[in-house]
Amino acid sequence: MKSMCLIPAALFCSALALPALAGQVIAKDGRFEADVSARQMSRIAVLGDKIESVRKIDDPNGPQILVETDAKTGDAFIGFDGDVAGRVFSVFLVTESGRTLQAILHPIAAEGQTVLVKLDGSAPSGAGATTSTPIAGRPDRRETYTEVVTAFTRLMFNGDEVDGVSRKALYEPSRKAGPFMVRQVWAYDVSGLHGRVIYVTNVSQESVPVSVDAFLVEGVIAAATSHETLRPGEQGRVFVVEEAGQ
Repeated sequence: MKSMCLIPAALFCSALALPALAGQVIAKDGRFEADVSARQMSRIAVLGDKIESVRKIDDPNGPQILVETDAKTGDAFIGFDGDVAGRVFSVFLVTESGRTLQAILHPIAAEGQTVLVKLDGSAPSGAGATTSTPIAGRPDRRETYTEVVTAFTRLMFNGDEVDGVSRKALYEPSRKAGPFMVRQVWAYDVSGLHGRVIYVTNVSQESVPVSVDAFLVEGVIAAATSHETLRPGEQGRVFVVEEAGQ
């Protein structure tokens, strides 16, 4: 992934005088949407927490997201370096308390915005799925890499379509795997990572636990499931992340 772009000092100072308050949004299940200015800097602040870093996914052929964080206030400042009319962007805010929040940003023709984010009390980490096993057996991976993989899994969990991330429907037939019928439905690709969304249906007459360990085959660096247990006839989803090229 590309490294974070830093805003020149003069531009950063001008962001401190943002006039417009866009209002308060609620981060539900670690995710929120907000309108931001398409032509000026906008400020994002998390109520009761501080933003320590921002992870972003850039489209190499499109306008870039410009990001700066203020260590003192814990706010993030967001801007763009080109025409972003009609586009949607996704960034991941990592807070001081350890939360990873996905921000879906809609650039609009307005002055610089101030977005206040209220947390809904959900768990600080995870992808929104009930069970996850990130970066299994990979002590060589740094914490920041784990955050990116977790955010990527959350993006698949929410079914988001954002610039810089390829989302492709898979028309594969279902196959029998033990008490389940399994079918790959979506493929996600971004620089360095490949993800798959797998639908799992319990076709037995009993409730059956869904073990993500069964999906941690060679090449898989993380797996998560939407359900810990599936009742007879119930369908769940499994999210698998691999390094690109695997």
